[in-house]
Amino acid sequence: MKRISPSNVILAGFAALALLATAWLLWPWQSGNEPAAFFVPTASATATRVVLHRKPTPTSFVPTATLQPVIHVVQPGEALSLIAEQYDTTMEAILEANGLEDADLISVGQELVIAGAKRTPVVTVVSTPSPIPTPTSRFPYAAPLLIAPRDGAAFHGQEARIGLQWASVAILGESEWYEVKVWSRDQTDAHRFWTKTSNWIVAASLYPGEGDNLFYWNVSVVYRGRRTIPLSPAANVRRFRWH
Repeated sequence: MKRISPSNVILAGFAALALLATAWLLWPWQSGNEPAAFFVPTASATATRVVLHRKPTPTSFVPTATLQPVIHVVQPGEALSLIAEQYDTTMEAILEANGLEDADLISVGQELVIAGAKRTPVVTVVSTPSPIPTPTSRFPYAAPLLIAPRDGAAFHGQEARIGLQWASVAILGESEWYEVKVWSRDQTDAHRFWTKTSNWIVAASLYPGEGDNLFYWNVSVVYRGRRTIPLSPAANVRRFRWH
């Protein structure tokens, strides 16, 4: 009898197992059940992108305005502290925004960037009254201002030195003079004297003695030629007593 080799026995065993496995797999078909699906992986996977169709959500767009810097033009008489107060900010902020170091170096007409301005200044319009026209004097010189002696001063004795003094109005021309008038109440005409200086000493010959001791005096500028022409109004009259 021929001897069976071990390898043949092994092959027969594998064949029997294969038949049992096939019978087990085919068994569900006999009861009407759907066989289970097999997943067989492939060597290369294909990526699949799922596209979801969604309606875009409307977004409201609110435009933002670009803030313009506040510019202030320096007016006559304005100081940086006053400008800062008008805009409710600080001098330091204005100096820094304009690259300045000294608050006293701003000038009229200069444009300043107002940093940190919180309000618009309220400009107060001040109405300037119309100037009252000054009448033009017909005299080229003003009336001299009397200085001494004081009004009502008293002097005693004929030897008293009575010096009349007034303020100079200008350097007088060749034919221009100060005319000094001195008179008393009982004299009809005034004594007239002329000088280029701004003072005059009353002559002792005018001493009244026992007469009226109250004198009056004033000064004006005159032109002396063929006739005397006043070049200024007469100064206010002053008085002195000479006992």
